[in-house]
This record gives sequence, C-alpha cells and structure tokens, in this order.
Amino acid sequence: MSKPASRLFFIIFLFIFNPVFSQIVFDANFESGNLNTVSTTDSIHFKVTTHEDIGGRWFYFRMSGVQNKFVSVEVQNSDVTKAMYSYDDEVYVRFSDAESPQINKFEKTYEQDTVFVAYYTPFNYSFLQKKLMEWEGKNIVKLDTLGFTPQNFPIQELTVTDFTVEDSSKFNVWIHARTHPGETPGSWHFLGIVDELLSGKEVINYYLTKIVFHIVPFVNPDGVYFGRSRTNYSGVDLESNWDKPESETSQEVKILRARMKELNDEKPFSVFLNLHSQASSYCTFWIHTASSTSDAFYKKEYFFANLNASDNPYFEQEDFNESNLRSRYPEGWLWNNYGEQVLALTYETPYNNYFKDSGKPLIEVTNENLAEIGKRTVYSIAEFLKISHPKRVVLDNPQSFVNGNATVANAGKKFYGENYIKLPVDDTNAYAGYLAENLIPNSSYDLYGWWQSGDVYAYDTEIIASNNNENFAFRKNQRLNGGQWNYLGEVFVYNNGQLSIKVKASQTGPAIADAFRLIYNGPVLSVEDENLPAGFKLYQNYPNPFNPSTTIRYTIPSLGKPVDVKLAVYDVLGRKVTELVNGTEAPGEYSVVFDGSNLSSGIYYYRLEAGSYMITKGMILLK
Repeated sequence: MSKPASRLFFIIFLFIFNPVFSQIVFDANFESGNLNTVSTTDSIHFKVTTHEDIGGRWFYFRMSGVQNKFVSVEVQNSDVTKAMYSYDDEVYVRFSDAESPQINKFEKTYEQDTVFVAYYTPFNYSFLQKKLMEWEGKNIVKLDTLGFTPQNFPIQELTVTDFTVEDSSKFNVWIHARTHPGETPGSWHFLGIVDELLSGKEVINYYLTKIVFHIVPFVNPDGVYFGRSRTNYSGVDLESNWDKPESETSQEVKILRARMKELNDEKPFSVFLNLHSQASSYCTFWIHTASSTSDAFYKKEYFFANLNASDNPYFEQEDFNESNLRSRYPEGWLWNNYGEQVLALTYETPYNNYFKDSGKPLIEVTNENLAEIGKRTVYSIAEFLKISHPKRVVLDNPQSFVNGNATVANAGKKFYGENYIKLPVDDTNAYAGYLAENLIPNSSYDLYGWWQSGDVYAYDTEIIASNNNENFAFRKNQRLNGGQWNYLGEVFVYNNGQLSIKVKASQTGPAIADAFRLIYNGPVLSVEDENLPAGFKLYQNYPNPFNPSTTIRYTIPSLGKPVDVKLAVYDVLGRKVTELVNGTEAPGEYSVVFDGSNLSSGIYYYRLEAGSYMITKGMILLK
C-alpha cells in the first residue's frame, strides 16, 4: 500500500527548546500521537492540552530529557484517572496511585531519558499490520481489503473459519472494533478474540467448522493513525453516521454497510458485536429495551450478555446497561433491515478498573485480562449458538424429557435459550432428564447448571448425574445465581461415553430445569477396579474465588507402586507461578494450601500431573 500523502505532515509536532524547560522536550511525532499545547512556569509542573474532536480524552506523546527529574503533567482536557507510561513504546505500565494524585494528572521521577505516556496502552496501525502479516499465512485466515478511506488507508476484513467446510452450513458472526480511535482497550479485547480463534485448540477448530467469523480490526484507520479521540480525520463520528443520507454518509460507513448488506442478504449474522471502550470503570453491554425492539429480542440480548458475564472475573450482571435502539447506530441499521434475525450489541470494556459496584475489590485493566475477556467472548458466542463438542458440551431443553407434570416458561431475563422447564411442587415424582452422548470415554468432566432464578423457586433442588457405575448428587438453591453457569462438581464418564442428568421436583418451590454444560478435564485411570478410587481426582479449590489463600485437594489411586506427582500453579499466560508438589506419593487423598497474597487479582490455573495423567482447573483470586 502506498503511504498517504498527508501521512507525514498532519501529526502536530511540539518541540520546546526554551531554556526555561530545562531541555525537557514534548512531541507527538509518531502514529496515533495527540498533543496540542504545553506550558510551564517552573520547568517541573506542565500543563498540556490535546487536539479535541468530540472531547479531548485521547493523548499520546513523548517526553525527552526527563531522566532523574521529577515531572508533573496535567492533561487539562482529558478525563484520565491513571495513565500509562513506557520507556520503549512497547511495554506500558500504569502510573501508581501515588503518581496519579488527581484526575488528569500524573507525576513521577523517570529512570530513563525518554518516556512515552498515553491514556491507555496504544494499539496503532503499524502494530495491526504486523499482526495481520502473522495471521495471514494461516490456512484458516483470509485477509481482504473492503475499500479505502479518504486518507487512503484500507478498511480490512479478517475472515477466520475452516475453509474446507462449505460456508452455507455455518453461522455468520461479525465483530468490529476501533470506531472511536482512542478506545484502545477494544483492540486488546479484539486481539484476545483472534488469538483464541487461532490457538489451534481442538474445540476451537471444531467451532470454525460451524462459524464464519468476519472481523474488521479498525473501522476508523484514519482516526487511529492521526491520533483522534472519537472521530475520523475529517471530524465525523462514524458510530452515529449510519442513518445519514448518502451524501452525508462517510466513506468508511459506506464501505462497511455495503459489505454487511452483502453478507446479511445471503445469510443474516447470528451475532454482531461492536467493540468499544468506556471511561466508566466496568464492562458493559448496551442492551436495547423491549419497547424499542421486541420482547423476544430483548430477552435474547440478556441471554448473550449473561453468557459473557458468567464465569467472568471481570464482568457481572449488575454491570449491564439498557438504552433505546437508535437508527443512527450500526445496531439500529441492522434492526431496521434484518430485525430479530441479528443479535446486535455494543460490548464496552473499561480503561481503568472492573466492576460498577465500588464496594467490590477493584481489578485494574491490563492487556492480559482484556485478552482473557476476548477469549471468553469466543466461547460465549459458541454457547449462544448452542454448538457442542465432546470436550465442551451444552445441553438445552430440546434435548430433555419430562416425567410427570411440568410447564414450559419464558418469564424473566436469566434463562438459557428460548425457555425453561418448571417442575411443580405438588408432583414430587416429577423430573426432567437430559442425556449427554458422544462424550470422551473414561474421562473426567466439570458439570455446570444454568437456571432462571427468583424468590419463588426451590432452594434445595436436587440434581443427579449418572453413568453406568455411580451417581453424583448435587443440591442447589435456585432462588440465587440465575443467568449464569453454576459449578455443580466433577463427574466421570466411562466406556459408553454417556452421562444422564436428572432435575427432581422439590417441595420448597418449583424446581427449574434449563441447561447444563460439561467441560472435559482429562482421562480417568484405573476405573475397572471398584475397590480402588475411580481415578486420579483433582477437586475444585475451596474457597473460590479466594483471598488470599485456598485449599486444593486431589486423590491418587493405587496402581501397585508410588506415583510421581507434580502440582503447579500458572497464570493466564501459562507462566508457572509456583510448584506446590513435586515428588513421589502413595495412594490416598491429599490437600495443599495455596497462598496468593503476593499475587495480583485475576485468573490462575492449577495443574496436577501424576504419571501419564494430567488435569487442569481454574481458580480466581479476588483482592
């Protein structure tokens, strides 16, 4: 691609050589840079402004000559709480609380001569092109240019799917990001999505035989390149440009609208996600009210939102927002043209912290946990589409059967899919059954249940999972924790690869049978001898979430000789945090305490290795 003629000249450079500044130089001479004015009275305290479009939130500039100097900077037209800095423009660190004494301000004594500062970690055009070059060579990726912007940048579409399977049999999913160029957390969220899709995992590869992912990394490459906050180079907010007359519609929106129409006319998107970031310190979905859409669509939005908040240490149901659907936004354009066929939502991630409820322990936003949210987005899409793989199975009501009296309901906003089954109080013999087939024989699975909750429902619902050899019984309070995957426990599947699940009626209120999920843990050994433990068992840590310590239990069966055992903890990047066990152990049940007091909040994994057997589970540290 030839470089845009304007590329070299429209970024404002600000070099300050006046001796009063003690040779401290400010500039924004790079991609996505944004700096307008700088002033000081004492060469220590500086006031800067950014070039504003719709607000002046985004800033990104460089300071030189700062080594061993205390420098205080106030960005007067931004709303940053704790900005980011980097000495190499690659690895960014957040200013500490002490270094961020008030909104818009950061101050620090720097260890190196040059430092870059930004509202959040940048994700610029050149970095995206490097990633696209890495991805383009993979056989599940196709890169296309949909058209060119007024500044001659390409709007690029990344298609990720299994191209050996006919697309006509697949779901279509559309994801786009960076409509507002300053919202860089949305790009790190996007990166987590793509990295998971390209991970080569068996379950993910199966999803790609069922789904075509159409992904536009930058809706607004002009704005990204030239350091805008919320508009394109010409000052147009592309997000609210979708209902304009053709003469007033931006080139970027025309390009996207044409491509989306082409795809939707052939087969409407099953999911459309519009990735954004917000100054408020929590993730959210903007769920469109039933009055501006329809009751069925409103409930479908909550279904998808609940899936994303479930199992998610950075997102909870209390964080959702509602708004009326507007034609000026892409979701409004989709509704006006395709109605309920397209589940369309804006997904907002924050810059600073997670959780709307300020009473909760705050978790700071990082590129790593944004990527984890992206990974979870992929699985939420598959579960919304009810796609199952033998290692990750979802059972919904169409796969159930009922004994006795029961009613099918769809009241509320916390059920899975289209409806749920209510078992009556007055028929104690009633139950709903599910059968999971084609599971991996002689394996361990984690079992989860989903239900619509409410004050009237049973508080001691009995759920029994059965294989040929044994039953696993669980009791749950269905007045609580609706609209999410509730961990029930570990179950085992033997030679026939089947597991039956029964939800029994309760006398404490209507029991709910809605959906179940099975996630593969690993093989179970020594299941033939009923006098021995069924196999190596790794239990869910307790408590979970935990702060600062938790207990991990595991069982070693008798194999005629002691077994080499390792138990280690890893972070979300797969780096070993600590090794809890490394030695030879006799048969028996063991417990180990893991102390996370020196670790930051987040997701961690613990893995048990015993001989040729290995199993991994996740746990959440919340400080």
